[in-house]
Amino acid sequence: MTMNDPRIAENSPERPGGDPVCTNCGDAIEIESWHPVLAETDADGSFHLYPFCSSHCRDLWNHTRTINPRE
Repeated sequence: MTMNDPRIAENSPERPGGDPVCTNCGDAIEIESWHPVLAETDADGSFHLYPFCSSHCRDLWNHTRTINPRE
């Protein structure tokens, strides 16, 4: 699954009420339990939260971004 996957692309604070999915793998996230998130402010000053199903997915996504930064 890639960042272009529609399940991931639609997972954002701008789309409340959607089914939360992992930013890295696209698996469903159970909202009843704690899950790791990363946050960033982009160049335009918009704040983004990225939820993950596990610390492992968060670390993989973070590593991939370091190698291939988004524009």
